[in-house]
Amino acid sequence: MKKYAWIQGLLLLFVAVLSGCNPITASPEQVQGLTKEEAAQIASAAVRQYYHVEVNTTDRVITLDDPAKLVEATTGEPIFRGIPVHVVMNREPQVGEVSAFHAIIDPKSKQALSVSIDFAGQNGQQTAKTLTEADLEKAASEFIRTQKLLTPTAFQLVKASYANPDDLKRYFYYSDGLKAIAIGVDTQLQQVVTFTYI
Repeated sequence: MKKYAWIQGLLLLFVAVLSGCNPITASPEQVQGLTKEEAAQIASAAVRQYYHVEVNTTDRVITLDDPAKLVEATTGEPIFRGIPVHVVMNREPQVGEVSAFHAIIDPKSKQALSVSIDFAGQNGQQTAKTLTEADLEKAASEFIRTQKLLTPTAFQLVKASYANPDDLKRYFYYSDGLKAIAIGVDTQLQQVVTFTYI
């Protein structure tokens, strides 16, 4: 049970960082050999691959976080296994537009370990449709299956985040025995908007 609390705590920290917390210092131009532009291109390609949404890096502010500066307070170990990149619109987005996208990129393989997108909404209006737990979990498991993020025949739901009607995202945690992943489903769109290997 402690393991899941630790995983949930790590995911909450990850979500806080991705949801717009200001970086500790100004964004470096390059981290571990990965430049801002290269990281943004990898992130935008991952958004197209996993979410089938076209995004570009023009008219957006690109920031990199140095994982060496984001460490666990008690152990001194880096919180992230890769380099976080944030690509945020520098204008007011229109409803339904991708206002920002984020990724954590392995600097050696140049692969996205985590990809998240933020859609602009209508002043926080809720959708009229009420989604069941089964609908949200189905969206998460189908995403894993279609994107082949885990072994399709071996993955299982390990845990789901607490159901709170005020939350815009629900998280589902899966494992195939070798790897584990957290999937975030937007409760209004009934669509996966983030995933992170944990």
